[in-house]
Amino acid sequence: MRNLARIATSSLVTLCIGLSLVLVGVGAIGILGARSSTDLGKQIASNELATSTATGELARNMDTAYATGEEALLTANLVIRTRLLNWMYTTLLPTTDDEVTDLVRLHAADPPAELADIRRFVRQWLAVRDLLSPTSVAAHTATTLATDLGADYLPLGQHLDRLFLVEQAQGQADQLKASANAERMTWLLVAVGVAGLLAGGFLLYNGVRRIRQALQPGQDQEEFADTLQIASDEDEAHLLLKRYLERILGPKTTAVVLNSNNSADRLEPVVALPVGSPLAQTLRGAQPRSCMAVRSGRTHREGSSRLGLLSCAVCAPCPGASSCVPLVVGGKVIGSVLLSRPTPHDDADEQRIRESVSQAAPVLANLRNLAIAEFRASTDGLTGLPNKRAVTDILKRMFAQAATERSPLALLMLDLDHFKQVNDQRGHAVGDQVLANVGAVMRSAMRSRDFAGRNGGEEFAILLPDTEIPAALRIAERVRAAIAEMSLPGTDVAVTVSVGVAGYPEHASTPDRLARLADAALYLAKRQGRNRVELAEPSVVTGAFDPARPARPARPGGGADPAATPPDPGPAAADLVPGPRSGGSRPVIG
Repeated sequence: MRNLARIATSSLVTLCIGLSLVLVGVGAIGILGARSSTDLGKQIASNELATSTATGELARNMDTAYATGEEALLTANLVIRTRLLNWMYTTLLPTTDDEVTDLVRLHAADPPAELADIRRFVRQWLAVRDLLSPTSVAAHTATTLATDLGADYLPLGQHLDRLFLVEQAQGQADQLKASANAERMTWLLVAVGVAGLLAGGFLLYNGVRRIRQALQPGQDQEEFADTLQIASDEDEAHLLLKRYLERILGPKTTAVVLNSNNSADRLEPVVALPVGSPLAQTLRGAQPRSCMAVRSGRTHREGSSRLGLLSCAVCAPCPGASSCVPLVVGGKVIGSVLLSRPTPHDDADEQRIRESVSQAAPVLANLRNLAIAEFRASTDGLTGLPNKRAVTDILKRMFAQAATERSPLALLMLDLDHFKQVNDQRGHAVGDQVLANVGAVMRSAMRSRDFAGRNGGEEFAILLPDTEIPAALRIAERVRAAIAEMSLPGTDVAVTVSVGVAGYPEHASTPDRLARLADAALYLAKRQGRNRVELAEPSVVTGAFDPARPARPARPGGGADPAATPPDPGPAAADLVPGPRSGGSRPVIG
């Protein structure tokens, strides 16, 4: 027996040493491989982010410089022309030149052919910039210079689009390289792991099996903890907790996670209820204090041999035995977990339930706080609408979905007319009331699937998924009319709005261009007299705006000059018009 004990001990020691060496080797290889993959991934992400950011900023500034120069050349107002040219020479052109220099620096290490393409792009920009120079403006007529500017800017914009495609192709190639490296490391780790298993697994199979059985609860708990940490939101964490408890307690156990919604004074399930469960009835209109576990902050049991003095109105009707464990974080109960099965849980099961719920509670609380913070960060506090960051994100998401599904998407840009006047004459309190009421009117005038947000200041945006241009124009007119009919209690202020409409795929092939074209249509509505809807107009060939084409005569509901103009300079004295409802004179704002 002693010999057998020594042999067993020696075998265990040998196995431990061998496995230790294998683990050290696997760990070293894994660390080196992970570090290599991580470094490569960081480099790819850094390069792509820097280049994409620089190219995007450059595109925006070049578009702005071009639109400003064209507007300055075509306007007959000398004051406006001087202001636009000063802004272009002091701000737009120097900023764009700096960004062109940054783009060249980012591509300095590119292959010769790509570097030559970047230099050709720089030459194209210099040609456009020369046309915008004071010398060129002074030496040419405005019409001739505007025509030359449009002709030179067209290949420059096309070249910038090609740069985006090149960056995308390079990013994909880098990702393939990183994937190949990761695959090589994976196969190496598999080979080393298989060798280690073949070396020691067969000799002590039964002993390893007994060890694994003894360690299984701890491994399950560790897996649960690790997976819980990477849960993306509350719903995923709730479902994970439910699945884990049902797995470790057996197939006859059902788990239901309940949330204590104190702001609405409701107790509500956050996972699907079992089919035919009486909880569907007992939770209808239930308050947090209806659950004895939430009310007392302690585990409450029903259907066991030792019943509590008070019965729980929520879980008492459930068949079999139940244990309801509160989710407690920092002394505050945020919900509970109700576990039911035909027979009561034993002490070991009760212990595992308490440990699992205690482990999940702080994670659920953190995810809830994060969700609240993200909601507040993406919501405009005055109007209750999504803010500019949310508008940008939703535009990209809806555009990608429309492109994937080949369905139309319409974008409405709205800007309140002469809003600065109401702030100057009536005060910011009335201005805030106008913005809040406009947000409410917009929500009531739209369909349930539409999206509306505040784009900043007095500007709003509405996204209409799966909507053709004619329907978008009808909705835009309905929103415009609803805002025009809006009244502010205690004031005689009238509110009007100008609306620009652009659609995919009629006008743009990217979300940024769609936004720019809707803005251009909005500014056209401003120039055509405000309180109207204008439609962006695509060019005949490309479906994008033709900057050289003059604006056509205004017509109700649409028609747009695509060239973007500077923001509305504000109301003039002539903008004070008689109010249709009061009979007196009042400012038209919006």
